[in-house]
Amino acid sequence: MDIDFEVITSTGDRVLEQGDMLAQLCVQIFDDFDLTYLHGHLPHIGGSALHLAVNTEGQPIGFKLGYRRAPALFYSWLGGVIPAMRRQGVAERLMIRQHDWARSQGYKHVETRTRADNNAMIIRNLKSGFHIVGHDTDPNGRPIVIQRIALV
Repeated sequence: MDIDFEVITSTGDRVLEQGDMLAQLCVQIFDDFDLTYLHGHLPHIGGSALHLAVNTEGQPIGFKLGYRRAPALFYSWLGGVIPAMRRQGVAERLMIRQHDWARSQGYKHVETRTRADNNAMIIRNLKSGFHIVGHDTDPNGRPIVIQRIALV
């Protein structure tokens, strides 16, 4: 399976310019995705990096989007793989690339938050070396698991 990977960083509005493409991916990846959530947050994330997985036809099939939350902390905010390409290692390869990039930029940790009922993501993170460091509740009252990995 030939997949190209690219990274788009937040120099200028390069990540923000990808909003329509990200919206299309999110609708395919997530059930009942709220596009206002994406478009409302994109303009406010600084130090961001978008990692894309693209098929041989040049179509995006997955992504990981994160941003600087503190000088040494990169927050992995949003990501996923379209259903037809799942279970082929794309998410894992995106995560590895995101963490390698974050390490190269001087970050010491990556943090993410996942709904407590998203077992697949929690397990993927645990298999990748994340640790559960806390829990929270989102604005809709759903429980959230907070996970963090050290980039050493």
